[in-house]
Amino acid sequence: MLRPSGFVEYSPSQQLIFDQLTKIIAQTYEKFSYTHIQTPAVELNEVLLSKNGEETGKQIFWLYGLAQGSEDTKEYSLHFDLTVPFARYILDRENELTFPFKRYQMQPVRRGERAQKGRFREFTQCDIDVIRRKDVAGDYFFYDAEVIFTLSQALTAILTQTHIKDKAIMHISNRKLIFGFLETVVTDEQMPFVTSLIDKYKKIGHEKFKASLQDAKLSSEQIEKICEFITTKCDAEAMGKIASFADTPLFKEGYAQLEQLMTYLETFKKSFGAECEYVIDLQILRGLDYYTGTVFEAFLEQDATLGSICGGGRYGELTGFIDPKRDTYAGVWGSIGLSRILSKIFEEQAPTKNTVAEYLFLNFPETFEETLQLAAKFIAEGKKVEIYPSNDKLGKQFWLADKRGIPYVVIFGEGEKAEGIYKIKELQTGKETKVPLD
Repeated sequence: MLRPSGFVEYSPSQQLIFDQLTKIIAQTYEKFSYTHIQTPAVELNEVLLSKNGEETGKQIFWLYGLAQGSEDTKEYSLHFDLTVPFARYILDRENELTFPFKRYQMQPVRRGERAQKGRFREFTQCDIDVIRRKDVAGDYFFYDAEVIFTLSQALTAILTQTHIKDKAIMHISNRKLIFGFLETVVTDEQMPFVTSLIDKYKKIGHEKFKASLQDAKLSSEQIEKICEFITTKCDAEAMGKIASFADTPLFKEGYAQLEQLMTYLETFKKSFGAECEYVIDLQILRGLDYYTGTVFEAFLEQDATLGSICGGGRYGELTGFIDPKRDTYAGVWGSIGLSRILSKIFEEQAPTKNTVAEYLFLNFPETFEETLQLAAKFIAEGKKVEIYPSNDKLGKQFWLADKRGIPYVVIFGEGEKAEGIYKIKELQTGKETKVPLD
């Protein structure tokens, strides 16, 4: 295979499913008035490296020879996510936008990391954000719930459309609550290691998690408290189980935020009459330090090994890391990992349809002109058609429809013309319907 490893390339049948699902996601986002934007695939290095510069520098694809002989050939790279480019977008266009500003963006991102199952060097992110000005009163926790609810509805629609018999469960937490608890258990020096390890808990498992804490010289008492805390899971009605873990101001603030979020989510579920499956999961921390409150990830209930299929959270600054003098904006963000979901779909299901056509018009030389006129009528009505190009045997024409997964064949030969009708044959059932020409 000549295609580079880790870069997604779909067959025509797979691309149809990809396009179908991105349409579903976009329609769901737009129902809640998220506005579509796009940003360039290329950004200035000073923008991309403005947040977590050393770590980011290990992931991005640097561009060389952007313009042969130009002095700026090493100033650009492909973006590795959509959040940093969006921060730059806000700074460039802040006088054009009305805040809070709600956007969605669906574009490929590229990361220079090792390709593995469900993890790619190039993949499509399907983001939504709500951005607010920090100098305007109000925390807008309503939007934390709206983002989670919107993403949940999109995931449910995807699973329904692709006939995956599973549920997407939102695992929700709050960084302030977690850090507020940990500051009563570990030292400032131990904090970065412990939080990094919690973020890896779902990947490494409980035993390796405990062993790593022991290797780091934490006491058995510390380890016991941490393990008890992060293995506590509950729903909104059982949140009291968490309240007793700590009594610090930061913990109380995080708990109050989480409680408010749960109230909003329950109101959303009741008002819309729609499910939003979630659990409070204190293992969700999300490693990037720009998250400042709510954090969440979604996993399939019956296939957690696939990994997170959605994630996001609240951030206290969006633009300050690019320009500290313009630290004006904060918000909440979420994204669906479509490429990971598609890897599961394509592994379990072999797509059979490889064309957008809904109808194949058979070719009869004696009625070819009328067949074209009939096909034009179908197209005018918004139907997708393909016209067989030559007068082959009918068996070969039907074979093409079956091979491409076209569900209906339109038959208009001399007999149909004399009768003043045409026939539509459904290939799956063999049922034929006569339709008057007028």
